[in-house]
Amino acid sequence: MNIRPITFLVALVCLTLGHAHAEEAIAEVAEPDANTATDDTLTDPAADPDAIIIEGDKLQVYLDRKLKSIGNALLITDQQKVYGDTMEFDVQNEELHVLGNVKLVTKGGRIMGPELHLKPSESVGEMKHPTFELDSQFANMPQFGVTGNNRRQDNDNMLYNNNATPLTQQNIEESGYAPGLSRKQGASRGDAKGVVFEGPDRKRLKSARYTTCEVGEDDWYIKAKELELDDYTKTGTARNARVEFQGVPILYTPWINFSFLNQRKSGFLAPTWGTTSRSGFEFLVPFYWNIAPDMDATIGTRYLSKRGMQYQGEFRYLGENYQGTSNVEYLPSDTSSGENRYYAKFAHLHNFQNGWTAAYNLEKVSDDRYFSEMSTRIVTTSRVNLPQQAYVNYTDDVWNFNALVQKFQTLDGINYPLQRLPQLTLTANDDWGPFDVKLLTQWANFDRNNDALRTQATLGGGTLDTLVTGKRLVAYPSISLPMARPYGYITPKLGLHHTSYQVDNGEFTLTDSNGQTSSGVYQSDSRNLPIFSVDSGLYFDRDVRVVKNRYTQTLEPRMYYVYIPYRDQSLLPVYDSSLSDLNMGSLFLENQFTGSDRINNANQLTMALTSRLISKTTGEQRLAVTLGQRYYFADEKVYLPGSTPRSGDTSDIIGEITARLLNNWNIDIFGQYNTDRNVYVRNNISARYNPEPGKTLNIGYRYTEDRLEQINLSGQWPLGKGFYGLGRWNYSLRENQPIEGIAGLEYDAGCWQARTVMQRVSTATADANYALYFQLELGGLASIGQNPLKLLNRAIPGYTSSSLIPDSYQ
Repeated sequence: MNIRPITFLVALVCLTLGHAHAEEAIAEVAEPDANTATDDTLTDPAADPDAIIIEGDKLQVYLDRKLKSIGNALLITDQQKVYGDTMEFDVQNEELHVLGNVKLVTKGGRIMGPELHLKPSESVGEMKHPTFELDSQFANMPQFGVTGNNRRQDNDNMLYNNNATPLTQQNIEESGYAPGLSRKQGASRGDAKGVVFEGPDRKRLKSARYTTCEVGEDDWYIKAKELELDDYTKTGTARNARVEFQGVPILYTPWINFSFLNQRKSGFLAPTWGTTSRSGFEFLVPFYWNIAPDMDATIGTRYLSKRGMQYQGEFRYLGENYQGTSNVEYLPSDTSSGENRYYAKFAHLHNFQNGWTAAYNLEKVSDDRYFSEMSTRIVTTSRVNLPQQAYVNYTDDVWNFNALVQKFQTLDGINYPLQRLPQLTLTANDDWGPFDVKLLTQWANFDRNNDALRTQATLGGGTLDTLVTGKRLVAYPSISLPMARPYGYITPKLGLHHTSYQVDNGEFTLTDSNGQTSSGVYQSDSRNLPIFSVDSGLYFDRDVRVVKNRYTQTLEPRMYYVYIPYRDQSLLPVYDSSLSDLNMGSLFLENQFTGSDRINNANQLTMALTSRLISKTTGEQRLAVTLGQRYYFADEKVYLPGSTPRSGDTSDIIGEITARLLNNWNIDIFGQYNTDRNVYVRNNISARYNPEPGKTLNIGYRYTEDRLEQINLSGQWPLGKGFYGLGRWNYSLRENQPIEGIAGLEYDAGCWQARTVMQRVSTATADANYALYFQLELGGLASIGQNPLKLLNRAIPGYTSSSLIPDSYQ
């Protein structure tokens, strides 16, 4: 038989007495070997991975068959450490018996108990009445509530459509699938009546309890009659399991199989509930199906007390060169309206290699009120156009080609974008010696939505009512010569913009800002315009001292000149053009109109000046101030139907201030001032005070002349004893009514958090909707109720979940 190596002193005794007839030998060790680890860190005890090291205050050897360590006994292998008061090791049978203050240390944590029987070579044995501490939590037990478990791994950016929303998030602000991670992530413990070691990777606990609360804080437990843990597959199986909070059972399942390393598994997800004023009490039970490593599905039933039972389904797939998702929601015979109501979305993205990609995104709802009555997400309820589109794209170092087919379902009955059936775009960008050569070409066939007898658009101060459809060809080649130095740059550019129209139906009626009405017919025609521009800028800097801090102050003047001759465009149709908002970006554009239907005449110069303060220590920008204005040397002759030509020889003054102050204030200011009328056309002011996590106050004011005036207040602040107040109030001063209101209370008990939030949101196609959220989050593991975290993160800039606030700020 092969006897494993022991520590030097014990091995010496064995070699001396191994062939003698002595019945007992005792060796006393004054102090442990200095080279032997005495903490819980696992180390390789010897070159031989099967080596066993035994230490103790007193060591006894029985006929070369048994070793007994008495007092501070310790056994070390490359996989585990065992501590105890008394330890007896049967060398022949390789069995270990430990009594008193037993502690078994493995790579996953520590198990303590009064007595241990173990076969170290096979990790087989048992311990009675153990307590255990784990170095990591069961990271995927939030859905412990029913007969299975999985943490869904959503990828909101999987497709090109930014409006895509995963299943159930269409209806409630956050689905509740993934609660926040605790700031105490990693601290977890439990106990059991007994644990059976069934191999190096398997443990079976009887009458087990598990929690992330610290010792002495037994606020909640996950309890199971039997809990099997498999470290190899990183899965666990619990039988007759329940969650108890403050001694009250709140969830139960006869059987559950879960992963504790975020691995996907089929099973029921935790049910969620909430309430809204339009749909009543809601209760959602989703089932997750892990079909394959690259394919999964979620099926849900959602009970709405005022509407009935809704069925939901989501299917997702991901391949090496493609990915996609399909969502369907169906509510048969809505008890409020008697209608069958549905929502469907299908999206796919495919990479064909060699620069070719293709995708489609199709969305449709049964009626115009679907989002406003079935959802509480303000980004969803405000949607009025659902895309139904597909494209093919090619890209290489020089060329980019795009073929697009696009339609919309319009929900507000007013804003009907023209369909593109199809639109073909070809662009190029290449260097030709020191020159930069660009080409833009586009052909589009514009058609109308069948539901829109006429297309109405508000342009300028008037209204355009038209049946226009037709085709448009655009070609815009240009050449520029960038010249840059460390102290500045200058870039002259010359281009020729060609546009031709084939109008199929050009009748229009125009009502101007004064109420005068005129009619006409848009004509098939073409337009050629040369465009010349020069962009230039300089850079200066110096060192300055503000109080005790040193900064680099910059001074960055910029000048941009554009010349475009006048062409009469009044009888050319308007397919997709509108007037750009005046801001620091649009000041430096050739054309003040979006789209290609209108090209402004221009003989103008834009001047802007920017100054920054940059910390010499950290490199962080503390302050930036920019002022800009456009100067016109010619009258405006090209404008949108119904609008009034510009008067004056200067544009509004644009100003921006961004400050990141040392006193924890962040301030952003944007202003647009009309010098002719001496009035502010637009103001956006926002300030945030965020001294530490869990403390944030936001105040904002938005004003656009004749359009909107809003104030926005939001914040999170500790109220003492673990309570945090949450709130947001977005109010329209122009309409004298609230847009969105949120009030909530959050409580942090260390190993669990509770949140309750009430929301009021105005909708685009119906009256305001109210929603109530309540969530109990147990140590980042089990989450019961509707999760409002996504709502709070959006509504309160700077918000931090109480479970993520470090202890030093509590």
